[in-house]
Amino acid sequence: MHFFIFPTMSRLSNPFPIMLAAAVCLTACTTLKRFTPDLSKLPRPAMPNFATLKKITNIIPGMPDSDQATQEDPQMPFNARGTLGYGHTLRIHVYEGARTPKRIYNEVLMVDSQGVIAFGEIGSAKIGGNTLPQAVENIAATFRIGLRLTRPVTVHIISVEDTPVVFIRGDVMKEEFVPAWEDMTIKQAVTVSGGRKIGSKSHGVYLIREGVRRYFSKLEDADQEEPEPGDIIELSPDI
Repeated sequence: MHFFIFPTMSRLSNPFPIMLAAAVCLTACTTLKRFTPDLSKLPRPAMPNFATLKKITNIIPGMPDSDQATQEDPQMPFNARGTLGYGHTLRIHVYEGARTPKRIYNEVLMVDSQGVIAFGEIGSAKIGGNTLPQAVENIAATFRIGLRLTRPVTVHIISVEDTPVVFIRGDVMKEEFVPAWEDMTIKQAVTVSGGRKIGSKSHGVYLIREGVRRYFSKLEDADQEEPEPGDIIELSPDI
């Protein structure tokens, strides 16, 4: 920051040049600020009214009626933009492979008092204090290490505490999960998450469902598919 010390008017025969310099400086500073906004202060889109969330039992036949791992599993408040903690229960599907992915895990699990979620002989992941995107990374690492997998691992979070969710990631302002509501579109889900990164020239979109990737050249084309609980919407940073 530059500080200007102006002589008093009584000692200036012509104060106009200094006043002009100060005005130019203020204009330049204002212009610079306009072109370099503080991204941390940009408002995030508000979540829509989720009065009509998708029903898990209608989407995935055979799954339990509610997100309850045991009789002692408490009902906990859940915020898709918040962090996970004790008592939060997740429906998790894990797939191995890319071209012909194979489901290798399908379970409803609760975060314990230590912030850990256990996958039996596969191992466990500490996700207490994690956001959902962070939890997905930790769960994927647990499966890669525990099962010594060399093929890609895709983790789908179907729901948390009976709230169906969709994951938006890739070339976005902020990777996040959003609740899945009836008649939602892929473009709406991306908009709620904040949209593409500022200045991005990319337009390609992947919809990942049950480990299978489907490509669309733009968001408008992707809207022919309605997102389902557990889907991953990935905005390509390259295409």
